[in-house]
Amino acid sequence: MGNKVVRVLVGAYIAWIALSVLIILPAVNFIPPWFVKEQYGRTLSSDITLFNPFTLSIEMRNAELRQPDGGEFATLDQALVNLSLRTLISEGLVLDEVALRGLNLEVRQVEPGVFNFSDLLASDDSSPSESDAELMGITVRKLSFTAERITLIDEAREQPFQTHYDGLSIAVKDLSTIAEEGKPYQIDVYAEAGGSLHWKGSISVPLAESEGWLAIRDLSLAPAWRFARPWLNFDLIDGRAGMEGNYYVSWRDELSYRVNDTKAELVALELRPRDPTALPDTGVQLARLDITGVTLDSAPNTLDIESITADKLQIDGWSEGEQLSLADMFATNFPETETDAAESEQDADASPLQVSVATLDLTDSGANWRSEYTSPPTLKITPLSASLANLNWPFSGASPAGLDLTLNDTASLAVNGDLTLADGGAQIDYKLSSLPLSWFNPTLPAALKAQITSGAISVEGNVELHDFAPTQLKLGSKIENFSGKIAGAEEAITRWDEVRFVDLAIDLPGREASLQQLFIHNYAGRVHIAEDGSVNASKVWQEEVGEQAQEIADELDLDKPWDFSVPEILISDSAVDFMDESLPIPFRTIIGDVNGQVLNINSAPDAETHVDIKGSVDGYAPVELVGTASPFNTPPDLDLVLTFDGVDLVLLTPYSGTYAGYAIERGLLNLKLEYSLQKGHIEGDNEVLIDQLKLGEKVDSDKAVDLPLELALALLTDINGVIDLQVPVEGDIDDPEFAIGGVIAKAFMNLITKAVTAPFSLLANLVGSEQDLQRLGFAPGERELNEGGQAKLDTLAEALRQRPGLTLVVIGSVHPDADTEKLQLAVLVQELIDEGFTQADIDRRAPEVIDTVKARYVTLYGSPPEDMTLTDQYRRVLASIQIDPGTLRDLATDRAAATKEYLVNQQGLPADRAVVEVADNLDNEEAFSGVLMDLVN
Repeated sequence: MGNKVVRVLVGAYIAWIALSVLIILPAVNFIPPWFVKEQYGRTLSSDITLFNPFTLSIEMRNAELRQPDGGEFATLDQALVNLSLRTLISEGLVLDEVALRGLNLEVRQVEPGVFNFSDLLASDDSSPSESDAELMGITVRKLSFTAERITLIDEAREQPFQTHYDGLSIAVKDLSTIAEEGKPYQIDVYAEAGGSLHWKGSISVPLAESEGWLAIRDLSLAPAWRFARPWLNFDLIDGRAGMEGNYYVSWRDELSYRVNDTKAELVALELRPRDPTALPDTGVQLARLDITGVTLDSAPNTLDIESITADKLQIDGWSEGEQLSLADMFATNFPETETDAAESEQDADASPLQVSVATLDLTDSGANWRSEYTSPPTLKITPLSASLANLNWPFSGASPAGLDLTLNDTASLAVNGDLTLADGGAQIDYKLSSLPLSWFNPTLPAALKAQITSGAISVEGNVELHDFAPTQLKLGSKIENFSGKIAGAEEAITRWDEVRFVDLAIDLPGREASLQQLFIHNYAGRVHIAEDGSVNASKVWQEEVGEQAQEIADELDLDKPWDFSVPEILISDSAVDFMDESLPIPFRTIIGDVNGQVLNINSAPDAETHVDIKGSVDGYAPVELVGTASPFNTPPDLDLVLTFDGVDLVLLTPYSGTYAGYAIERGLLNLKLEYSLQKGHIEGDNEVLIDQLKLGEKVDSDKAVDLPLELALALLTDINGVIDLQVPVEGDIDDPEFAIGGVIAKAFMNLITKAVTAPFSLLANLVGSEQDLQRLGFAPGERELNEGGQAKLDTLAEALRQRPGLTLVVIGSVHPDADTEKLQLAVLVQELIDEGFTQADIDRRAPEVIDTVKARYVTLYGSPPEDMTLTDQYRRVLASIQIDPGTLRDLATDRAAATKEYLVNQQGLPADRAVVEVADNLDNEEAFSGVLMDLVN
């Protein structure tokens, strides 16, 4: 019995070997090539296909599958399938090993939707439906797949595309459609231009789920860019990407997934225009972009990112007219596809993705931007940094944001705030420092025939946004070292050292604006009347501006006018240069040393503005404007007093020659103009005091009045050579025949015609001079002669040498108010310098100086009233400094002594021919700052 069993087994074994060698082995070598040829018209060849009857494995070596036309398609070093005997005792088919090794595959799209393997695919009719298909029970204990190269070619495009992937390796253990426990797998692949993919994890086919880890490292973006290149307008110079993270995916009922602990990076990105000649100076470079802490979950459809950081981003571009170089560079022309609409409908049905980003940061970045709107045209923005936190989509919550940048190594901008993007709201603090205003000359309107030559603005404040539009603005600002000039002119039409805005608040919806203080320091303006009578300021704007402004005003909704207020305007150390070249004799004077205040400018109709401004004409004659005005009343009201004290009338020769026909040889003018305008009715009282006026030679002028001036002067001049006039003015400004300018001009013309001669004219005539040699003007507080005074003494000494019998009486004089104030100011300035302040701090009214003055006021008088201004406090502190009457007398004596010293030491006049005398009317309001000279024998 045992021998019989052995014989049966041996016979079966020999039969199996014979079947394998004689039937199965030839079949596996012959049938596949024949079937492929008959079914697909392709050639399949291999070195040999082996069948191992002991291990139940089939192995094909060095196989090659060609295209129907004989072209290359795929080659394979080895294909192996090993059937396990466990199949006999297991559920379903069990394979010990399935392997494909050394694959070289070329995948080619020859037409849209048609590939070089399309003929190998089953037709739609032959494929079973999802409902009919059942998952076959199969287990593969070891699955391995390697590919030397997979080449992808797309010939269906206008510009063919090709790329390849090398070293693809897939390894899976115990892959089963029966066992629910997940089995491990690993995939590795290397891309064409560098970079690699590493993927490992586990997969359960029955449970339709997989989880694992995926990493892409140093992947070049060049193949992806080449694929899209026909539809792009830029070239990729460099760029690599990478990512790494864990995932879970399930496709049992519906697709669900989760990605966590994921990070991504983009390195060394550089983009340039396709045509550099058409888009020069344009490009984008990014050293590194890091995205960390990424969690993506399909169940709540959320994407959470811990941080996004871009480092060393450099943007170069420009604008010309409506063209933006970057917009042109990134313009695309992707072809439309039929699936776009279907995908849009599908996306609309899906629940919206909820995104949150904890932090976004831009570091160590910069930009170069060229435009026609700035000068220089290219702005260099570096360093540039920005940040944004707590960003959510859909928008919700507050997102802190920040921005810091520097422009052309000169100006800087810092912005910080909270953005509530859901409603377009924001609270933003900002600080702009040292921005040169001349950069923006190209943005000035074409009709503005002027340019900014210097000046820098600094602004600090905050802005409130609602619905992405500003609603509330608060700021403080200063513009320093500003100057501007008319195009083609050499001198500035206006300049200042500092204009400071304190607490400017603007309510845009409410149309309200308030400025707590406007401070103007060392302003210098020029009013220049040209030969044709035009004023330089009027030339700044061309005629069409008025029409354009009216058109804009017509378009604006001005149903609710703006309400505005400026409680305080402070002016210090300013000047106005006035020049009139329309006269036969050009006229020029400077109203300088302007200091004062304008209080309570307010749009309210009943608001009363207070004006208190002081200055001097040509550095010696005080001028003052004091009073009130209600400019926004309907009609406006005013009550102003303008006074000039001790003006040398010789300065007005151009006007007297033009309108009176005579030059002025000498004279001193004190002028007080007081005007009141109430309900359209003006009343004026002009007080004019002229001392020792003498007319000079006639001036040929077609504008001169035809009056007997000599007779008029004889009638109006008193025994002391003084003209004292009261010239009232009254009228209705709405009367077409009333012209305030004509009335005032007529009054001043009368003053010129009421003039008399004075005794020093003889001396002037001796040396051919037209100067008033009797008076020398000194700047308030000054003891030394200026160049003008020295020149006048030179002329006087020459005349005195021709009259040896005359003795000169030199009488020192002071102006009680102007000189006292200057002496007080000198004492205060010295005290401030002794306390550590610099002269520059004092000149520009530095905030620390202002605080010191305020503190002195408190020490002297206690806490100031709430409505008391800084200027009033300053004046009270200044007035507290006591100037001894003897000091004023010494000042007058020093002026007289300086005059005699010059005549004796510089001009050689004998000492006994000049006698110093001090005026006995030092407290007289008619006294002036200077020296009055008389003659005795």
